[in-house]
Amino acid sequence: MKRRLFHALAVVSGVTVTVAPANTVLVPGRTSDFVITISNAGAEPVQPYLMGFNETVRGADANSSGPLLPGKTITMTKQYATPPDAKVNVPHAQHLYDGQLLGRRIEANAFVKIEDATFTVPTETSMDVAAAVEITNLSPSPAVKTPADDKSKLRGTMDCLLRDFDYKVRLTNHQDAPFSGQLIVGAGFGRRAAYHPITIAGHDKVDLTVSVPGCPLQTDPRTASVEKSEPASFTVVGNGATKPLARLEVPIIRADARVAPNLRVGYVRGFDFSLPNALNALGVESKELSVDEVKTSDLQKFSTIIVDNRVYESQPELIAVNQKLLDYANAGGTLIVFYHKSNEWNPDERRKRPQLAPYKLILGDERITDENAPITFIEPQHPLLNSPNRMGQEDFVGWIQERGLYYPKEWDQQFHALLQSNDPGEAPLKGGLLAADYGRGHYIYTSMVWYRELRGGVPGAYRMLANMISYGRASR
Repeated sequence: MKRRLFHALAVVSGVTVTVAPANTVLVPGRTSDFVITISNAGAEPVQPYLMGFNETVRGADANSSGPLLPGKTITMTKQYATPPDAKVNVPHAQHLYDGQLLGRRIEANAFVKIEDATFTVPTETSMDVAAAVEITNLSPSPAVKTPADDKSKLRGTMDCLLRDFDYKVRLTNHQDAPFSGQLIVGAGFGRRAAYHPITIAGHDKVDLTVSVPGCPLQTDPRTASVEKSEPASFTVVGNGATKPLARLEVPIIRADARVAPNLRVGYVRGFDFSLPNALNALGVESKELSVDEVKTSDLQKFSTIIVDNRVYESQPELIAVNQKLLDYANAGGTLIVFYHKSNEWNPDERRKRPQLAPYKLILGDERITDENAPITFIEPQHPLLNSPNRMGQEDFVGWIQERGLYYPKEWDQQFHALLQSNDPGEAPLKGGLLAADYGRGHYIYTSMVWYRELRGGVPGAYRMLANMISYGRASR
């Protein structure tokens, strides 16, 4: 009741308080400066005389000894002490369900007086809590190992010195003082660890490219298994310290995904980097294309072009040059389009949306939300399901979140519907993977959430992507 009363008094008086942190994150056991701004948009002078964090009064400020006149603003800097046991909540992906996702709530209160009325004006913000030295970027994650990675492996004893992967690591020092220590990189199965000395200035960052040592200790590399893998670990330790400041693990996943030779893939990227990361894992030459490059480039130099998730919505200027993509497929290329929402895709004169596929293809709003929904192969002998990787039920195990969404509800008979699935009790949906010949080339539309499975390291998604980009060329 008191808070509601104080809020009403603040609104009537026109007094507002804002808080701005000097740092981007909080560090357990350290203090952080906050700039507090008190503004008087009312008609009466205001006497601000106390300031506190999280309802704890910290005392009067010298800058607030006089009245705050109407139309005026004052600022003051106060220190907030983050408790030593404050829970780190970054990276966010590791704290989605433990109640720490939003970090630590910081509430500032200005204690003010107008005539005989004394009340508080609160404001609040949430801040991430991070380690003193944080691993702020680490890629690839997950690391996907395909046959393309094995070409140079197991050729002799020196291969123990070869890397499994190159990782790009960014370390950020959130402290005022410089940091000196080591980044320890290793993996399981008795592998050696690699020690990388690091020095980072206060509130600065450093980018490294490091690798995980390749072969287990006391193992003949000519007989070492390339099937086994454990997560790669990245640990930050200060000089002379034993307790890690930060630690992350990256899953290393084996996907037996083979591609046709001499592929060159162009793609118009969607909202994330799951597609280019996957193409890199498959070992194929690829290039991100801008809309201008689609318009002006010779597209026939690409064996395959992919329009990523919802690109016709995120880059609507692609619609105007879509015919260039269709001409590319008609002349012998393979054009692949990942899922779009129905209102982004379907022809609509009011929105100036033409037909984007070479044949009739109308999307609905149906989806399959059960990630374990059974998959039926409608045309099990179709080349797209067999070359260069023979797809099976095991490729749809371990999926994340859902099978697909915005499934097609109408399509031309030129399309071959290859897969069928449905949620329990729902009608079967057959349009998750459609393939059609078009002129001398091919057109593929898929509503299945390959991007999420690629990002999650599901091996079957890499095998299916390999088949799609190899389509029409796998048997050459």
